[in-house]
Amino acid sequence: MRRKYKEIEERIVISSKSNVVKERLALLEIYRSRTTETRQGDIVVYIGDVNKALSLLPESFVDCVVTSPPYWKQRDYKSPQQIGQENTYIEYIEKLIDVFNRVKRVLKPTGTFFLNVGYKYQNKELLLIPELLACELQKNGWTLLNKIIWQKPNAMPSSLDKRFSNVYEPVFLFTKAESKYKYYLSLDELRVPVKNFTAKKKPDEILGFDVENSLLKDKKIRGYISKIFKGSQGGLFVQVDWEDGRKTIEIVNDFSKESQISVDLVCKDCGKTIKNEIDISNHINCEGFSMPILPPIPDFNEKGELSLLKAGLFPAIVSSPAQTGKQPYEGKFRLSPDNRGASPGARKSLFGEYLVVQRRYRVFQPIIADYLRSWRQKRGITTKEIDRLLGYKDTAGHWFRKDTGSWGRGGSIPLPKDWFRLKEILKFDDIYDRWITETHLVLQTVKAHPKGRNPGDVWSIKLQPLFDAHFATFPEELVKRCIKAGCPEGGVVLDPFAGSGTTGRVAQNFGRDAILIELVSKYLNIIKKRCKNIKEVVYVE
Repeated sequence: MRRKYKEIEERIVISSKSNVVKERLALLEIYRSRTTETRQGDIVVYIGDVNKALSLLPESFVDCVVTSPPYWKQRDYKSPQQIGQENTYIEYIEKLIDVFNRVKRVLKPTGTFFLNVGYKYQNKELLLIPELLACELQKNGWTLLNKIIWQKPNAMPSSLDKRFSNVYEPVFLFTKAESKYKYYLSLDELRVPVKNFTAKKKPDEILGFDVENSLLKDKKIRGYISKIFKGSQGGLFVQVDWEDGRKTIEIVNDFSKESQISVDLVCKDCGKTIKNEIDISNHINCEGFSMPILPPIPDFNEKGELSLLKAGLFPAIVSSPAQTGKQPYEGKFRLSPDNRGASPGARKSLFGEYLVVQRRYRVFQPIIADYLRSWRQKRGITTKEIDRLLGYKDTAGHWFRKDTGSWGRGGSIPLPKDWFRLKEILKFDDIYDRWITETHLVLQTVKAHPKGRNPGDVWSIKLQPLFDAHFATFPEELVKRCIKAGCPEGGVVLDPFAGSGTTGRVAQNFGRDAILIELVSKYLNIIKKRCKNIKEVVYVE
């Protein structure tokens, strides 16, 4: 039995059954065509007191909150339930804290909260209302991730000559402090293309580079690239000569791509796709385990070609003894070594370039934990017994835990070798073998993120006037960035101070559902003009 799994372990790196892969890819395309979000999001509007409206919403229902409450002493709506006309700004902050505590109840553990609040002056003194509010929210169970500066290029001109005019407002990003889950935040669609720094490298340039394998239980093992093979369709493979005498053939990750390949899973029960860990919660009631859709390996789909390669019959494009990936440094910090860490080029010269063995795919640990739990229960075996059989102490238990959020890192994924050893004990099926155990070599160098750089916490966005509202509204571009980063596809966005409905308008345009709460009933007509898919209007008494 052990020999069978050893064969899988050795070939899993560079081989796959092409017919199975094609079937899975075809299956994914079918499900994608069925579930692609082409519709606009649905909107429900609540008219009335925000606290009463929030009490009507179910717990842990909302994925993302984007809002800008009325500023203190800015506008009087002539309502006893309004917020913004309190006698002191301390009372104003206290009222908002009460509202946002109720918001916390309806926000999912994985949710995000974007809050825009403007500055105000009193007796010629700047009141730090946004910062004071943020500090109080931290005391009330919120974690502050960012203070984003919204810089307004077209801010209203000022005639002041005793102080500088205010041309920015803060946007705070919060998550729930007590959550043990990973929160959802995707920056990929907001990333900024990088033009001034690239990491282009020819395949033969890595010949002789050091290789490090850290996917081992006891120690790291090192080797070097002795041969490089290039497939007819561009796939890159290398022979690694390891310090323990072994020689293996490894896939090399595309130098311009991310270090791990993102994988979609198809739920075999409902047919929908799982694109991230946040989507897992949508399949709690589904039966069975979702199937990962893995790509075929370039050039080496057939076992015959693999055999030729392993036998040394496939032509290597280069072959050379070991060398390092370091280059002499001639940059501006050459006379001040202590400062070389500030320069990408200097870091590259100091530490060199090398390759490491990494998991080939991005794995959703909670799915693996549930899968292993299921098989462990079927076999009626304890984690302590598994540890004993594997020769470990307090290791196996981590494979069955899911607390990998910001509060705890107890859950982990078995290393490739441990996966096959665990398979001998639990005798589980092959559905996740490739997903967990396939590896590739990733170049360690100084380079920009392949999808662009992080957009940072200073956003330059123009004010956006709205004729019907007679005042400058929440800019759609600002809301768009918050929703695209903080709300998963098909998720629910909440704005408890909806105003003219900008949050709802942006949410529906990106296929997200929205819940809008607004005290002033006359704004409903504006919301109806701007938001087309209003499914329900609820008047809160």
